[in-house]
Amino acid sequence: MDARVCQGIGNIDMELLSSLSLEWTPAIYHSYFWDEKNDIFRHRLSASDGLPPYSQARIIELIARRLWKVRPFAKLWVSVDSPGEWYRRELRRLVKNKIGIMILPAENEFADLDQFEFLDTTLWQGNPGYPRVAQPFRIENANLKTGSPRVLRILARLKTGHTREITSLAGFSETHIRHLLKQLQAENLIEWKRIGKYEGWEIRTKGLRLVHRSWNLPKGAHFTQYRCEFRYAGERHRRVARLWRVWLEAAYPSVEIWESWTEVPLQKGIPDALAWGMHCGRETLFWLEVDSGHSSRKIMERNYRGRIKNAYAHAREWGIPIVFCLMGPPWVVDEFRWCLPRLEPGIAFIGHDWREFGKLPVYVFERWHEDLSQSQCRRENNSSHELSFDPKQYPPKSKKRITKIPKPKSNKPRFSKDLEEDRYRSWGEFEREE
Repeated sequence: MDARVCQGIGNIDMELLSSLSLEWTPAIYHSYFWDEKNDIFRHRLSASDGLPPYSQARIIELIARRLWKVRPFAKLWVSVDSPGEWYRRELRRLVKNKIGIMILPAENEFADLDQFEFLDTTLWQGNPGYPRVAQPFRIENANLKTGSPRVLRILARLKTGHTREITSLAGFSETHIRHLLKQLQAENLIEWKRIGKYEGWEIRTKGLRLVHRSWNLPKGAHFTQYRCEFRYAGERHRRVARLWRVWLEAAYPSVEIWESWTEVPLQKGIPDALAWGMHCGRETLFWLEVDSGHSSRKIMERNYRGRIKNAYAHAREWGIPIVFCLMGPPWVVDEFRWCLPRLEPGIAFIGHDWREFGKLPVYVFERWHEDLSQSQCRRENNSSHELSFDPKQYPPKSKKRITKIPKPKSNKPRFSKDLEEDRYRSWGEFEREE
């Protein structure tokens, strides 16, 4: 490569790579014919960063594009910290390789450059020297408590959310979440805002910049459509989806939830909520669809037949069991059973009334289970219990009667209809009448 070209690349190196937190390692690829020199940049990420695989794959592609512009012969090594295999396999499926990219667990090291996908065998032509990259993100440098970045990342994806919704997605206790939210508010990273009928939290621009820095997002990249939830939903629909994690933990005490996201793109389907964890010793996905019942039966049947086919395709491709749950009014859950095609192994279907929090039917693979009758009985029993206080001590508020003031009568002269019509008659009409 020409020396002037190398000098030009070195000048833009500061601008394009200065915002990225990468680890640089030079390596030599020993071949039978030649020894090839390569740059290896290591990018670290975690499944607990608050982003689904689709969003993390977009960040990897943005980093790879920056590297390709500055150092065309570089390789990207992605270290993924995740408790299971599904997250890494989904990243490998979604990432589009423009340069050599290798995705490995955080505890593994690579042996040689043959592990990179789409390895370019072009001879080394003079990459610039030591790259100028940013320091890794540390919580101590941001003056935040442990757990605050996780809450801030969740709010960056939700934009606005209530305390209970943030508690469910974070997996912490509500008392701890309240302390973290107060600390983030004192740092001017979030603010108190009215959301619908109730008060909630909204992330500020300062907090959003800090979250992008922690995600190692390139400076100036457009990431809003990949970060936020994909579809707009009603307030109750959105609240049930965001409480999916704590709902599962209350219904199945033996389940271990690692992460939970709302509005997650999965190939052709977008579940309202997706929880990823382990149950009965197996890595399991819990797929939630929330239906408010505003659509007709015909449209609902058409939509859910397509979503069920997507769930079957995911279960076969990943080789991972899926629990498909539908929540909504009782008539929607009862109608959903007619949308089920021939049941296949590896997936279980359950239905539940969305008015009863913390309860779910027992799931069995290749079966459909619902608990509408049990939910109705429990609701009737709860409504028949005596109240712990006397409702008569709280008399109803008296309604204020507002006396309407009559409008003043108009002083304009009134004319009869016949006189008005005679005024606008033409002289020809009077002549004809005579």
